[in-house]
Amino acid sequence: MTYKKIPYQTCGQVLPRFTASDEADALLNPDMSIEESIQALKNEQLNNDLTQFLAHALPVREAIWWASLCLLQRKDIWNAHQMQCIQTAQQWVQSPSEELRRKAELLSNRLGLNCGPSWLAQAVFWNGSGSIVSPDLPAVLPDPFLYCKAVAGAINHAAALPNWKNSEEYYTNSITYILDIANGGNGGSA
Repeated sequence: MTYKKIPYQTCGQVLPRFTASDEADALLNPDMSIEESIQALKNEQLNNDLTQFLAHALPVREAIWWASLCLLQRKDIWNAHQMQCIQTAQQWVQSPSEELRRKAELLSNRLGLNCGPSWLAQAVFWNGSGSIVSPDLPAVLPDPFLYCKAVAGAINHAAALPNWKNSEEYYTNSITYILDIANGGNGGSA
């Protein structure tokens, strides 16, 4: 199977972008297809690695949209500032602008990267479309896949914290969303 939104054919094109667990390293080989890689990680319930893999396989807007849908699964626990991070990320995906990117930076800084929504806002800020230093300084662009790390951090952080008993269902829903997005959908009925 080829996913419309994943521009890679093999695992070897994605794996070098992040540090997989020892279990995932032993499971995956560079010649595996994207589909085989996803299925292998799913079968072994290596959710952290699967999230990292998919975050690094998707284009930026799709990855950030996915993370926003994942985090909305826990909307009952997010405060107003955290919900604003998610809403700003979704607005940026739908209509990217420097104004929204800088707003995401401010929201992330306010929350201090200590929750899933703050990592999501950081992903928007690190998306690669603008400088990561003050606007009055010479431009400094982020590393090319820095946003992927923030996307995966947002999803995996929210799966675990604050503590709850629904992490397995959370990851099941998250994978459903991403497979729909990877096939050109909007994440399904999230």
